[in-house]
Amino acid sequence: MPELPDVETFKRYVDATALHQPIETVEVDAERELKGMAPVTLARRLSGQSLERTRRHGKYLFVHVSGDGWLRLHFGMTGRLRYFRDDDKRPDHTRLLLRFDNGYQLAYDCRRRLGTIGLVDDPDAFIADNELGPDALDPALDESGFCKLMADRRGTVKPAVMDQAFIAGLGNVYVDEILFRARLHPRAEPRKLDAKTCGRLYRAMHDILDEAIARQADPDRLPGSWLLHHKRPGETCPRCGEPLDKITVSGRSTWFCPGCQKEGA
Repeated sequence: MPELPDVETFKRYVDATALHQPIETVEVDAERELKGMAPVTLARRLSGQSLERTRRHGKYLFVHVSGDGWLRLHFGMTGRLRYFRDDDKRPDHTRLLLRFDNGYQLAYDCRRRLGTIGLVDDPDAFIADNELGPDALDPALDESGFCKLMADRRGTVKPAVMDQAFIAGLGNVYVDEILFRARLHPRAEPRKLDAKTCGRLYRAMHDILDEAIARQADPDRLPGSWLLHHKRPGETCPRCGEPLDKITVSGRSTWFCPGCQKEGA
């Protein structure tokens, strides 16, 4: 499922390929993905316009349209973007296709159709209306502010940091990685973390997300020392050599190292 590093990679991809090009035609096959708007309305609003700039918040990508408003994209489980020449084959599960006047097209492709597409007047209003928390990489969310938020959370740490109303952008894969880097058990209680441990979690969050973005969220390019590459039965911890364990936390499959991430530590 695309998480913050994936969506930041999509943002930079659009920045590098599809901005400031007049849109000649629009094709929409997204009745399920569109919320509160007919496909023909979206096509009409985008045709003849251009994409001007991008913004990301959590797992949402907003692309400003020259005429009015912002195209809003959420990628669900399988969403992705592809910019390609007119004579190339389009992705098999294209839900939105923008054809530019330079002979290229931008496709939003989503096989499982769990993403969403829409137009919004103001991203900040959308964020507030949908009760999204601060972006995990928001510069305004410093270590002190993060730990104050954590001190008010009940339950366990993994679902806390995956809650988009608490912090926007984190999902199952990267939360496992962040907790592994921070040496924190996924069932630790946020409000019981001391300042040192909470600070370690905050820094791990930034380090993991920054490194994933730098490597374009490509699993094949992420370090072999990451937990991601060892989530299989019989695998051992790449850090200490202990056998890895898999449990369920709030309904989510969760991998961790019992040696490095001790419960109650």
